[in-house]
Amino acid sequence: MDDPTDIAVVDDANRFLRWSDRAEVHGGRLLHRSVHVLLFTPDGALVVQRRHPDKLTWPSHWDVSVAGHVERSDYPAGPDERLDEVYAAVAARELEEELGVRTALRCLGAFGPEPGVHYEQLHLFHGVHPGPFRIQPEEVAEVAAVPLEALDALEPKTLALRHWCAWWARRSGGDR
Repeated sequence: MDDPTDIAVVDDANRFLRWSDRAEVHGGRLLHRSVHVLLFTPDGALVVQRRHPDKLTWPSHWDVSVAGHVERSDYPAGPDERLDEVYAAVAARELEEELGVRTALRCLGAFGPEPGVHYEQLHLFHGVHPGPFRIQPEEVAEVAAVPLEALDALEPKTLALRHWCAWWARRSGGDR
């Protein structure tokens, strides 16, 4: 039976191979599609979330503002069609689900797997919102807006949060 929450397993070129469930994708570290969102407050603090303690991966760790899988139900034209639109729609949906807000999101780029960090074909998005935030309690334990210079002290952190904070610091222009 087709499960709308199944995830597309993809190849190194981000081409669809087959559908799988989360347990198999994460258990086998299979390449799949996801989105990450770096949401900032107007004064430049990064909004971070502490993952729910029951999450399959990185329970109770501080993470990027929003992250989510691209699921079977997200592909109106098929698993290899209009991917930029699909990724953007998933980022907006995840932002509203996890933090309860809507704002304009800008795609910062498409990134392939990063050894030791993630095994995803992901699109990274940027947005700005002042809050308040309304968390999705089954996904998010808490949310905080943290000045960039204070992120190092935040523990425990996911590898993704460490990676994207370092990437942001190196990024030319570093606009908020």
